[in-house]
Amino acid sequence: MNERRLSIRNMIHLNVDLYHDDIGHIEGNIHDISSGGMRVKISKSSLSKTNCNHELFTVKPANMDVLFMMECLTMDKDFMRLKFSE
Repeated sequence: MNERRLSIRNMIHLNVDLYHDDIGHIEGNIHDISSGGMRVKISKSSLSKTNCNHELFTVKPANMDVLFMMECLTMDKDFMRLKFSE
């Protein structure tokens, strides 16, 4: 794999919900995370829009009382790559 992240990836499997005002609710599973962002495997049944590049999402990991603002960098049929937004 061509590694483009500046930070080391940590493998994790954690359910996550992504929210967007126009797109709606997307269910997924965090596949890996770094200090710069995360890669989320998307539930096929939860995505109706195929291009979310540069859209901002509110991300809530399951069983955690924390919300992250994240920008979608790229998206394909199975994964979204998100970076933490400041």
